[in-house]
Amino acid sequence: MTSPERFVNHDVNHDYRGRSVFISQDFMLVDVFNDIQQRLEARGIEVVRGPGSAPGQRVNFPRESWPQYFGRAEVAMFSSRNVATREIMQFAPRLRGIVNPTIGLDTVDLQAAAELGIIVGHGATPENFNGIAEATVLLMLMLMYNPDATREVMHGKRTRPAPTPESAWARLMMRRTVGLVGFGRIARGVAERLQGWQMRILAYDPYVPPESVPAHVQLVDYDSLLRESDLVSVLVAVTPESRGIISERALSLMKPTAFLINTARGDAVDEAALIRALQQKRIAGAALDNFQVEPLPADSPLWQLDNVILTPHMIGHTKDVFASFGKAGEDNILAILRGEAPPICKNPEVMPAFQARLQRLAQAGD
Repeated sequence: MTSPERFVNHDVNHDYRGRSVFISQDFMLVDVFNDIQQRLEARGIEVVRGPGSAPGQRVNFPRESWPQYFGRAEVAMFSSRNVATREIMQFAPRLRGIVNPTIGLDTVDLQAAAELGIIVGHGATPENFNGIAEATVLLMLMLMYNPDATREVMHGKRTRPAPTPESAWARLMMRRTVGLVGFGRIARGVAERLQGWQMRILAYDPYVPPESVPAHVQLVDYDSLLRESDLVSVLVAVTPESRGIISERALSLMKPTAFLINTARGDAVDEAALIRALQQKRIAGAALDNFQVEPLPADSPLWQLDNVILTPHMIGHTKDVFASFGKAGEDNILAILRGEAPPICKNPEVMPAFQARLQRLAQAGD
């Protein structure tokens, strides 16, 4: 990680000494969180760290710990394994904003933040969403071409197939239909990369204005996307509305020759229903980088299936993205401390309520 000394002279006209920030612990993001802590402490900011986290668990902060962690915090940094509830936000007497270092915000009660005037920043850096977009296309190609089987031929572990359509396993992406469930930054990046591949690109997102969709993408209803797509890519943020969007019913609408790709969040998919569909070969296969419990439990039936590609929630984790998180987290936190919108803001529509919250805090003597 980058040494904090590089950033001491940045924003020299603002004095952050005496300010307080909470940063959670996350077993997957130790270096990222430590880097952000060092950057802030180099500016004289007090940093309070949260309790440890463990694989397969989410940290729900017990009420008796709230004064220790959130009693002075003006900004609180959580992660996808640390839960930011409405009750915590209501308790924290000085809280201005919440920041996650990565792109996901499924553990943050965004509705509560909006109602309370709490601004939210996250790590949706170009390196982050473009890395996931590239990796999503990679998984599509792996499903269609099955390079692992081809490598087995090279190493003598599999018989070379006859040069016939019946024996070959690779299939062209060209002239196929891809369906993007959700059309945010990552999905737009996928569509941009597939443009020119002679593919039909469908998208479903009820929150996206049709006029904002590029000409090479067709907005359709959800059922049409599922029925017509050869590749269904899950790219939604998990909200109460999108949780389990790939349901038993959704899977039943997909072609038996279609593939599912999930590079979003495990909770976007009904995992039990997907396992049944894969076991019964009701869809051709899947590529999964996210699971309902992470790491994927050793007794999960997914391990036993031969029609699924499993990666441990890191398929798009490049050197570039980890280099981007520290600076983005620092910039988001400093902006909130200055009373500004974070540079990467999830809820810019909350700014008027955020400004009103700051006025209330000032009147209360904070």
